[in-house]
Formats: sequence, structure tokens, C-alpha cells
Amino acid sequence: MLVGRRPQKTWKPPAAGTPPQLCLYNSFARKKELFVPLNPKQVKWYICGPTVYDSSHIGHARAYLSFDILRRVLQDYFGYDIQYIMNITDIDDKIIKRARQLYLLENYTSGKFGELSMTKVIKDTLSALDKFKNKCIDETDPDKKNMLADMCASVNVAVKKLECSLLQSEQQETEKSKNELLHAAKDVLSDWLDSLYKHTVNDLAVFDRLAKKYENEFLCDMASLNVLPPTILTRVSEYIPEIIAYVEKIIDNGYGYVTKDGSLS
Repeated sequence: MLVGRRPQKTWKPPAAGTPPQLCLYNSFARKKELFVPLNPKQVKWYICGPTVYDSSHIGHARAYLSFDILRRVLQDYFGYDIQYIMNITDIDDKIIKRARQLYLLENYTSGKFGELSMTKVIKDTLSALDKFKNKCIDETDPDKKNMLADMCASVNVAVKKLECSLLQSEQQETEKSKNELLHAAKDVLSDWLDSLYKHTVNDLAVFDRLAKKYENEFLCDMASLNVLPPTILTRVSEYIPEIIAYVEKIIDNGYGYVTKDGSLS
């Protein structure tokens, strides 16, 4: 005898829950409001990258890790397609000055400014130190003033050590003391050399090399911290004509003016 199938209850899919909604503080309205992107599922996000004139520090780590967390929340929890655009400032007064100083210091230590005798190193360092001390005196920030004072003290110690080595006529120890002095006085000497020879540095490759070096360092640091790379990476050097046109428009509209030193305010 055949037995019919048992009746089954009607299956109903679970009711769709309300998708998570993102609210942001609107400083114009002074309240939290629903975030509504122009494209329903895509967010275009611009983030300012570093000015690449030196190695990254803990402040960079904090900033980019914080934004990376926010990016991952928007992407992985709220489900947005994030177009994350970062700009690298690879043309800047700080980059130009730092590149020029390092270039001149390298030329100095390699003997391109003349034979680097022990007495010359001491004489040049003391001349550079006199100029640097004025910078220390003029500094008003107490923390920076203490830092500059410590630098001066370290250089003085290194000078005295080299002078003692010369008096004792110990060739090996003298060469070691000379290298220690050049290392201790690198900031003092590079600043002094820049004041004397900055007009001689015109090769753009000098500045480009420094910017690329620290850009690569920064990107490696971010990868080590597991920070997601930007979707698009741009550089100031790639948009110079557009920047000039933009600044000219600001001036034409009366929102900016050129100062005596050529800067825009």
C-alpha cells in the first residue's frame, strides 16, 4: 500500500533586516545626519599623504592607522566600494632644502670641496657651530631649544675628542674620531654648507632622488603596519600645470595675493 507524502509546512524566508546605516556629524548643521554618497554604494575618499623630506615617525603611524581602521569599517561592515586616493607632496620647500643640504654634505665628506684634513674638519665644524648657536639663541620653543642645545654639546664633545687624538698622534684613533665628529656635526655642517653653496645646486635630480627615497620608505612602513594601499596614488609633481592654473584663479577671484617673497597668502 502506497503512503502519500506528509504535508509540509510552508517555508518562509527570514525577513530582511534593515542594513546598517552610517551617520556622520555635520558641522554645518551641528548634528549627526545620515551619510548619503552621490553613488549609492561607492565612496570617493581623498586623503592627504606625507611631505616626503624625511623618514616617517610615530605621528604618521597614528594618522594612517586611524584612517585605515575607518576605511575598513566602511568597506567591510557597511559594504561601500571605497576609492581611496592619496596624494604625495614631492615638491616642497622642506624637500628642496633637505635634498640640497644632504647633497652638499655628501660632496664635502667625499672631498669635493678640497682635501678633508683633520684641522680643516675642526675649523669648519667650529665655524658652522658658531652660526648654529645663533639659531639656538633665537629659538623660542623650549623643547626645540633644548634639542638644539644638546646638538651643540654633542658636537663640542666630538671636536675635543678629535683634538685630543691629534695631540696623541694616534692615526687609527684620529681617523675614528674624525668620522665620529662628521656624524655628530652632520646637521650643523649641512646647514652651514647650505648657507655658503646653495646657489650652486641646480640639478633637479638631486631633489627628485630624495623625494623618491622617502616616498618608498613611507610606503614600506605602511605595508609593515598592514595599512591597505591607496586605490590611486598621485604626486604634486604630476599636476603642476593644474595647480598653477588653480592658484591663478584664486588670485583672480580676489581670494589670495602674492607676498614679497613670492608666496601666496
